[in-house]
Formats: sequence, C-alpha cells, structure tokens
Amino acid sequence: MNPLVSIVTPSFNTGAFIEASIQSVEQQDYPCIEHIVLDSGSTDGTLDVVARHPAVLLVTPAPQSVSEKMNLGFSKARGEIVAWMNADDLYLPGAISKAVDALTRNPGVAVVYCNSLQVDERGVEIGRERTKQASWQEMLAHGYIPAGSAFVRREALERVGLVDTRYPLVQDWDLFLRISKQFPTLYIDDWWSAFRIRQGQRSDLYTHDFWIQARKMTKEHGGGFFPLFQDYWGTKLGRAGRMVRNGEFRRLRSKLSKYILSVARHQVIRNKSDY
Repeated sequence: MNPLVSIVTPSFNTGAFIEASIQSVEQQDYPCIEHIVLDSGSTDGTLDVVARHPAVLLVTPAPQSVSEKMNLGFSKARGEIVAWMNADDLYLPGAISKAVDALTRNPGVAVVYCNSLQVDERGVEIGRERTKQASWQEMLAHGYIPAGSAFVRREALERVGLVDTRYPLVQDWDLFLRISKQFPTLYIDDWWSAFRIRQGQRSDLYTHDFWIQARKMTKEHGGGFFPLFQDYWGTKLGRAGRMVRNGEFRRLRSKLSKYILSVARHQVIRNKSDY
C-alpha cells in the first residue's frame, strides 16, 4: 500500500559528501524508496563510495549537465512520487514518510514542500529559512519552493514535461511554476532536508547567470521586471549596505570580486551548457 518514492541525485566529483547523502536516504523510516545516482565520470572516488551502497542504482556515464542528468533520472524513475536531492545535501530523519503522508492526505495536491535548513561543509547547521504557502504571483516573483524539500507526483511531472535544459540555474523554479499552473501545491511547516553551503557551488560561481536566466524564465511565464529585480538585487544591495555600515570592507570586496568573476564566466559560457 506504500507508494514507491524515487530519489534522483545528479553527481560529479562529490566524493567528500555523497556518502552522507546516500546514508540520509538509507536511514529513512519509509520502506519503499528507490535511489538513483547519475554520475558523469567522477575522478575523485565518488564511484567507489557509491559502490559501497548496492541498493543505489548508479547510472554512469551520465550526461554532463545537471539538467540532463535530472531528466534522465526522472525517465528511469519508477516511483509514483519523485524528488531530487543534490549529492552534497541531506534528508532529515522521517522526511520521506512525512512527505508521503502529506500527499496521501491531500490527493489533489501535486507538490508538497517545506522549509529550508542550511548546513556547512561539515554538516553543522548554520541557518534556517521559512517559506510559506505561496500564491502564483508570489511564486513567480520569489520562488518559495526549496527543491531539496519538494516531493512531486509522477502524474504532474508527466503532464507538464521534464526539466527545461535552457535554464540550468533556475530549472527547479521553472518546473514548479509549470506544475502549479495546473495543480495545487502544499506547504508544510516542517524541516525535511538540509542544503549544504560550500565553496564552489553553482549558485556562488554563476551569480550573474542566475539573474539572466531568472529574468528570461519568469518573463516567459508572464512575470514583471520590477518584482524580480527588487527581490534579487534589493536583497544584495541591502547586504552591501550593512557591510559598509559595519566596516566589513574586505568581505564586500570579496563579494564584488566574485560577482565580477561571474560576469566574466557568463561571457565565456553563454553559448554552452556548461553548468
């Protein structure tokens, strides 16, 4: 009677973190889980780590881009419910059973999601961000659905289509917008997963690209310029102002340097799927 849940994990050179991620799935109290890891040729021992967990379905070599890995993983998934977890993130105890229970109690809902917990490279909690039950316009302007805490009915995924590979940095946001146009979504005030904050993340490396893709994607859905601009750049300008007031000029200089580097990367990879 328990629906199968398929967890899709894209991976490349994540050997330092992927075992903790796999173990967080293995230690769930839900009995029907399929975990698919898609690796595009890691050279750092990732494949050796995955081999120690025979219950994991390893797909290798997988496509290079995260978007293509996710689409391949979704196409291989057999579960009635699907989710994805990055190879450096974690599920908290009881997460999957809670998500399945929420979907079972709300048969008309296509996506359940909850709040976002952040951990550092050592797995130590460094922050929590609450989200909320968002309207369509709020989702369009701000997102509000943390991908790592979301569980999706296969029916909805098949109806709206897979990940749009044009938007590798906002692919989850676009997918949830497409789903929520046709199906209800449900927010649960809980903590199901942990998002790892570390150096070298795509969101850190490609800040400028994120803005460009988010603007283009939301415009296709009918979103306006100023709500997104205020949400994205207003937050960053506010942080910059606090750094100036607190005399944190070295930190501000570091942030500006990262952004300039992100702009330079954008010029190099703007015609590639190099994410």
